[in-house]
Amino acid sequence: MRINSFPNEVLLGANKMAKEPTGDQKGQISFVDTLKDAIYSTNDLITDANKASLALASGKATNIHEAMIKMQKADIALRLLITSANKLIEGYNELSRLR
Repeated sequence: MRINSFPNEVLLGANKMAKEPTGDQKGQISFVDTLKDAIYSTNDLITDANKASLALASGKATNIHEAMIKMQKADIALRLLITSANKLIEGYNELSRLR
């Protein structure tokens, strides 16, 4: 059984509040925009998982497999986001100790 890699579109998503880059910024993605994209896409995954679980609980949906897959995707994305945030904070604290 082959396991496919985790697609970057899930992590980066479509930034709903992104501004158009200026001429000198074409082709460059800022770190802040990447973080925003990760947060928005994680939020979208969690929202989809919640909708699927509510539909399953109310009897509107009968496909438990899709609901479970959506919940697992949301769980993995949230864990990745939390781990990334913790690493960022740890790095910031390490830099502040160097001062």
